[in-house]
Amino acid sequence: MVITRTREELYKTLEGFSKQTGKLALIPTMGNLHDGHLSLVRLAKLKASKVIATIFVNPLQFGENEDYKKYPRTEKLDVEKLKKEYCDILFIPRSGEEIFSKFEKIRTIDSGSLGSELCGKIRPGHFNGVLTVVNKLFELIKPDIAIFGAKDYQQQILIKKMAKSLHPKISLIKAPIVRSKNGVALSSRNNYLSEKEVDIASNLFKCLQKSVVSYKNNEELKNILNNAKSFLISKKLVPDYFELRDSELNLISKNNFEGNKVFLGSVTINNTRLIDNIEF
Repeated sequence: MVITRTREELYKTLEGFSKQTGKLALIPTMGNLHDGHLSLVRLAKLKASKVIATIFVNPLQFGENEDYKKYPRTEKLDVEKLKKEYCDILFIPRSGEEIFSKFEKIRTIDSGSLGSELCGKIRPGHFNGVLTVVNKLFELIKPDIAIFGAKDYQQQILIKKMAKSLHPKISLIKAPIVRSKNGVALSSRNNYLSEKEVDIASNLFKCLQKSVVSYKNNEELKNILNNAKSFLISKKLVPDYFELRDSELNLISKNNFEGNKVFLGSVTINNTRLIDNIEF
């Protein structure tokens, strides 16, 4: 695996690849890699002849009182994990200026009205920061394929909309959620939880599953959502939101919607926010 830390090193490595045939797949991450991230690498190996991962804790997507400084940074372990998965290239910028050069004007991407809903309502400006850094990585790396996990459902929808407009040649792939044995969606933020709290957190997935069954049994949507919130509270999970949307995240207000849809939930446990969803 080639490790690059500057734009110059990155460009030189990519130039060598561009002389070969085959596709380049990109997996952007903030590090602290778990099996969910590594599943993206495995999927990328099936879809492309070269895989590049990036590790960059993007300050633009953290709010004032969020965990930018304490976000887990585990570079040595991350490198070893990526090597074991035969990742071809790793870009770990030595500083933020390798991404956002002070000599360039940063093109801030507006996430629009959807970026202010669901997670965006709780984290104002978060998705603008996400889209801005992903757009920059697309410009720097020019991948053929980019892979994002389905756990961050809203994020991948917003990236898809942005890419359709600015990077139409890049093929985006949504990878399935990877879960622990008790059903909790793998997340770097799970590291903040005790073993007991992880067990409590499993009730979010159970709630999503129950809601899907209730919807298929034609229960009133309003009742399903109210019951879900009550269930979460009873399990000592504070619901930030729990909603049903279509696969493009438009609101669904009735039970007779026949297309693909998704229940999305966000809960807080011990100051840690966890998100999950089920598409059906």
